[in-house]
Amino acid sequence: MGGQLRNAALTTAGVVALVVAGGAHASGIGGDAGGYNIFIFGSGNFIATNADSTGDIAAGGNVMLSSYQVAGSVSGNTALVPNPARLVVGGTLTASNGEVGSGGSGTIYTNNTPTLSSFTAAAVAGQTVISSFSADETEYQNLSTFLGGLSQNGSVSTGAGNALNLTGTSGTLNIFDISGSQITGASGGTINISAPAGSTVLINVSGSSATFANGSVNETNVGAATVLYNFVSATSVTLSSMDPEGSILAPDAGVVGSNGQMHGQLIAASYGMGGEDSTQFDDVMFTGTLPAAVPLPAPVWLLLSGLALIMSPTLMQRSRARLLLRAG
Repeated sequence: MGGQLRNAALTTAGVVALVVAGGAHASGIGGDAGGYNIFIFGSGNFIATNADSTGDIAAGGNVMLSSYQVAGSVSGNTALVPNPARLVVGGTLTASNGEVGSGGSGTIYTNNTPTLSSFTAAAVAGQTVISSFSADETEYQNLSTFLGGLSQNGSVSTGAGNALNLTGTSGTLNIFDISGSQITGASGGTINISAPAGSTVLINVSGSSATFANGSVNETNVGAATVLYNFVSATSVTLSSMDPEGSILAPDAGVVGSNGQMHGQLIAASYGMGGEDSTQFDDVMFTGTLPAAVPLPAPVWLLLSGLALIMSPTLMQRSRARLLLRAG
């Protein structure tokens, strides 16, 4: 995961655009996902039952809800566009026994006729809130890759009772590299995060899967609003009776959940498998400060692009394989 230069995007023509960590910094999660408790990009689906989100939800694919409240802690106002309490659906909506917004004061934004049964909202309007869920998918994949390239400056250790200890000393940004298997290994135990007050915690997670199960996350001097788990390559993340106490960026992952809560934002490829996906999502926005990806100057970019075009066949094949994996 180390190194300052990262491959930030691959175009369909195979040209590599590179970025470098610069002096610019950004607070919170930027882009369309910034104001959402749950943001599912691309054509990903959101499927949930017998639970709620206290904040807004947006999904590029289909949304299927049963006994579910969206934006339960948000007072809606149909005079505002968009409504502060909202459910944004890129595909089709099928929902029963629930509501959008506190007291049903929210708005459903969709370009398809929803199928609703005892599911209420103050209004249904056309979906013009999110301009391109597809572009968002690329944006957050690139963000994950960039953040995954930042060098670790914190320490990681294990302890008795399935404890995973993350200790940072930076007053600004504390970066940890762990594997999904280490999170899974902490099941039934604790993940202990300690960092100076006012700092941001970035946890870069490698591996294809991770499970938060039957344990707890303990935070010292920091809280869920300034902790971000970045699942760089995971295709599966499971939340099972263990609150990560932080936001999750998982651009390639299908996330499933059963019971329990999550204090933080979820930004992922999909949520739910049609079973008992019942995580309660509490609307804790990520407010940490992260370094921004700064495009290289044009002459340098052109030079590196030229080098990319004369890469060995093996490297080109690897780049194409990565692109196909992202597309899948």
